Amino acid sequence: MDPTNKFWWFAGVSIFISLLIFIALAVFFWQQLLPDQQSTLIEIIKSHFIYIFIALILFIAAIGFGLDAIFHSYILPLNRLPEEIEVIHTVNPNHRVKRDGSKLINLVIDAINDVADHYQQLENDVTARVIEAKSEVEKEKNILAVIMSELPEGVLICNRDGQILFFNKQAKRFFTGKKEDRRVDASPVKNHKPQPFPFFGLGRSVFEIIDRNLISHALDDIADKLAKETSGVASYFVLIAKDGRHLRTEMVPVLNHQRDFSGFILIISDITSQLEMNNQSDLRVQSLSGGIRTSLAGVRAAVETIMEFPNMSADQAREFTRIIYQESLKIGRLLSQHARKSPDRPRSQWPLIETRADTMLEKITVKAKHLLQVGFTPEAYDDDLQLSTDSYSFSLAVLFLLQRVYDETEVSDFSCRVHQTKEMINFDIRWQGKPIRIDTVHTWEDNVLSLPDMGLPLTLGEIIRFHDAELCPYSDTSQGWSGLRLILPALPPDSAALTRQPTIIPDSRPEFYDFDLFNQPGQDPAVDNRLLTELTYTVFDTETTGLDPRGGDEIISIGAVRIVNNHLMADDRFDQLVNPQRPLRWESIQIHGIQEKSLKHQPVIAEVLPRFHQFAEDTILVAHNAAFDMRMLQIKEAETGIRFINPVLDTLLLSSIVHPAQENHNLMTIAERLGIHVSGRHTAMGDALATANMFLKLVPLLAKKGIHTLQQAREASEKTYLARLRY
Repeated sequence: MDPTNKFWWFAGVSIFISLLIFIALAVFFWQQLLPDQQSTLIEIIKSHFIYIFIALILFIAAIGFGLDAIFHSYILPLNRLPEEIEVIHTVNPNHRVKRDGSKLINLVIDAINDVADHYQQLENDVTARVIEAKSEVEKEKNILAVIMSELPEGVLICNRDGQILFFNKQAKRFFTGKKEDRRVDASPVKNHKPQPFPFFGLGRSVFEIIDRNLISHALDDIADKLAKETSGVASYFVLIAKDGRHLRTEMVPVLNHQRDFSGFILIISDITSQLEMNNQSDLRVQSLSGGIRTSLAGVRAAVETIMEFPNMSADQAREFTRIIYQESLKIGRLLSQHARKSPDRPRSQWPLIETRADTMLEKITVKAKHLLQVGFTPEAYDDDLQLSTDSYSFSLAVLFLLQRVYDETEVSDFSCRVHQTKEMINFDIRWQGKPIRIDTVHTWEDNVLSLPDMGLPLTLGEIIRFHDAELCPYSDTSQGWSGLRLILPALPPDSAALTRQPTIIPDSRPEFYDFDLFNQPGQDPAVDNRLLTELTYTVFDTETTGLDPRGGDEIISIGAVRIVNNHLMADDRFDQLVNPQRPLRWESIQIHGIQEKSLKHQPVIAEVLPRFHQFAEDTILVAHNAAFDMRMLQIKEAETGIRFINPVLDTLLLSSIVHPAQENHNLMTIAERLGIHVSGRHTAMGDALATANMFLKLVPLLAKKGIHTLQQAREASEKTYLARLRY
């Protein structure tokens, strides 16, 4: 029970008992009087009733004031002392107890403050020594951080559930889409439409920025290689960023010291310009081939004419010789121009990796049955045959061809033969039925690869070209077979595959880390029993046109910041003004300082709430006086279709749990008590940051009360007196 409520309950009981004692004494005295004395007393009471009543009221008031003085001078200061001392030695060493009790109590408070001064001095000395001892380690960590930050490749580190634990500057540039960070030579994918960039930051799921199918395919590939103890266990794929860039991605597993899978590292590089260079080079080669073929045709015709008419005149022979000479010069010029325009360059950066044919065929067989409900039976292949492919895009291309053949012929049973000639590998898709026309196949090459639950924003022709392959139909009329043949370049005999090894976490922690990356729990729907220090939070605040949600007041600003693994992610924030589509009250402008002209061109709440909902997805919502902010969001459910079902914690209630003897739990009072600097008061982002810092200070204080999990915090909040507030 709140101390003030305890006092009034105690005062009421005391007054009631005093009245009972007074009445009992009056009855006893009355019974001792003779009848004549009783009559006389009644007359006196009747004639002086008003004075007697006033004296009784003054007597009761004197008792009340006396109890109040005792309560505020002795009881309340003593109740607050344990809370004040706990604040000093846990979250705010600068805090001091106020002298607001009796003389004796104030002497105790002075002694406590003197001890606190001594304690703070000792703590400052210890902190200085720790900082000095850690300086060398911090230098190493800073060097590592700078190196990782300035790598030309993007680096993402994720735990086994896909939760982002680390990223560098380049990775953020790839996935946040900031204009100042984009490469000027990035060429958009054909028919690609830019999409809104997702939120990106620590604690978020990698599946928000990379297609789950790509990650799952790479993880399956790595698991396969680990099971077979292959020398190189990395997996490679190309993803298309939201702004259309091609990102070559290498996934390397992270194993613990027992070689159990603990997470993975993604190494990402932008290959858009290289691919564009390759495309331009291919066009030049095609142009060169056409020009040479034309000139060679002229040379061939002249030679054949000379051979057919050996007795032609000298003038005619000279003319044909001149034609041969001119065409040979033309071929020379074409070759010279091509040499000038085609400087030496690396081959395509598309990640073509050696893959065993049997492994590839096994995966395609499973996906053909699961996704397309068609049969795909490998018939003939060399067990040791290696294909140079990007396994995800190549598998998707084969499945795409199966789907198109099924649509054309309604054939649902296919077989496959893979065999190698001297320099080529023929990948044959065969079926019993009518053949496919070559012009039909050419139209397929312009289609974007898309299947149920799978897809890439690339065309079949682009995938074929990236693999330096050819696609052609064929048929065997004598056997009734029809087919499609993918012709791939064979690997040279001395080719060496990439053999990047997995990262293995040692049994003991490296000296330059003071945290463990891979032992954090993943996202789990049953969060009630999770420790408060392990959860991910969205701490938010709203500014409004007024304080009456039911009366039509609207949100004009939402500010939010994330807490991940008990750390404030100050850069991972949501800060958005909202057009309320109604005038602002003068009183509210005096509080938050937001003018109507600042909101005129801002998005309306129906546009803002979906983005905020995405920002706060799969997190615990935290706010100060959360009942008000949640009510403002709930009122908009019908209009926007956005419903916030996240668990909610309220720092107002949490403060009343850890400090029940304190009379005031507003934001500024709590911040002062916990030693939190508040900047930007009455702005949504400023109050959200203050609330986040406040929450981090309250968590260890809750632990001292035996409140460690989300469920315990919520249940304790529900029992507080302040939880009765409704909006």
